[in-house]
Amino acid sequence: MEYERSAKGITYRGLRRAFRDEANTNHEFVSRIDKALGGGFISLSHGAFMKNQGDDLHLIVQRPDDSEGRVALYVQIDQIIAKGALDLETKPKVKKHRQGDHRLVTLAPHVWFHHTGNAGEAENGLTFEKLMKIASPRFAQALEAGIERADRTFIEMMKPKLHRRRW
Repeated sequence: MEYERSAKGITYRGLRRAFRDEANTNHEFVSRIDKALGGGFISLSHGAFMKNQGDDLHLIVQRPDDSEGRVALYVQIDQIIAKGALDLETKPKVKKHRQGDHRLVTLAPHVWFHHTGNAGEAENGLTFEKLMKIASPRFAQALEAGIERADRTFIEMMKPKLHRRRW
């Protein structure tokens, strides 16, 4: 099954479905999510779930103390979520929030985190490029499509704006 695409490339819903499918079938992927959370949060995954457009994609997990936990998987491609600038020179500063039964992991292409506004709003960042090493072939195609879409968008954003007269 091919994930949804539009004129811009893979859609957010299509990519979120790919993440859901991968979380339900790839134990290494779940381990990588646990590592992004600091390790020791997930002992067993009960599966990934989403409703509607996939904005609420989350992973239900069993914690090492046998309590239930939830990990929100916040998938981004090319959306700007806060004011900032694109800074490819410095390492992105992403918050690490590792407390409580409910946690969040921001999943996006590497270039997305280089936008200072995006990096400032993200928590427990994990790039698509790091996931490529453990991805199933179908999931790898979806990740590549997301990376290509992000690259096109951010390259376009970096181009100088032409000021033309309206008449």
